Amino acid sequence: MKKGNAKYYIIGAVLVISIALAIYSFSGNKSKGKRGIIIGDSQSPYIAKQSQKAKLLHNESGENALWKVGQNLFWLLNAVKKYPVTKDVGYVVVSIGTNGGFNTNDNIKELVKEIERVFPNATLIGVKGSWGWGNNTLKNGVDESKVNKYYNVFSDLGVKIVPTPIGENEPHGDRPSYKKIGKELDNLIK
Repeated sequence: MKKGNAKYYIIGAVLVISIALAIYSFSGNKSKGKRGIIIGDSQSPYIAKQSQKAKLLHNESGENALWKVGQNLFWLLNAVKKYPVTKDVGYVVVSIGTNGGFNTNDNIKELVKEIERVFPNATLIGVKGSWGWGNNTLKNGVDESKVNKYYNVFSDLGVKIVPTPIGENEPHGDRPSYKKIGKELDNLIK
């Protein structure tokens, strides 16, 4: 190799390595190895208890924890809007919908957009809520079909949905569905 050509080989090697690193960083690995959090309603702590890889931001509920008893999507959207951009979160698990009666007119699209803005390195995962109690009864038009339609809106926006719903029961307690949901979450979170 000629003396003058060595610098071209070095430049070429640096370019190849730079391109490889850029491809790797944009290849969907943005979440790998980062912490998972759970946000939403009163079902959030029960989900957190059964997951090894996703936890509450704070055990005490409120805006700074992004979960609160009895709250709906509108409350969560406003809490997320106030939350600082956080880049070390790789997974955001969303438990919301039950307290709003699984209303597909909720501003789901804006919630997803805000979560993506605040947690730019996160993969979003949704957990289907509970029905068959309170105002979420068949008498009020809430059944599993309505619940699925609600979470299909999230899915259409790119949110992964765990297969197991919290289910047709009063959700405040250690229900068997939470154990299944915890395992499904831990399988999705890398």
